[in-house]
Amino acid sequence: MKVRELVAWLNAFEDQDAEVLVVEHTSGTGYYDQGGNACTTVFDPTQHAEYTDLRGNPHVPPGASYENSRTLLLGAINA
Repeated sequence: MKVRELVAWLNAFEDQDAEVLVVEHTSGTGYYDQGGNACTTVFDPTQHAEYTDLRGNPHVPPGASYENSRTLLLGAINA
């Protein structure tokens, strides 16, 4: 999905005052939570949005699936 498609999808919601939640993952700390834990939390763009731009990155091998990619990650991994 492209950002412009996401914006159009969000604009289609009738209730524009609905709260936006994202999944936040934390690393496991012991035997019983080896895979970590995930919970929902209120979206905070300063903590839950990561933009990655690999266009022109000299360390990306030519032909790689992520060559010249741009991604927007919403949520948090290993927070």
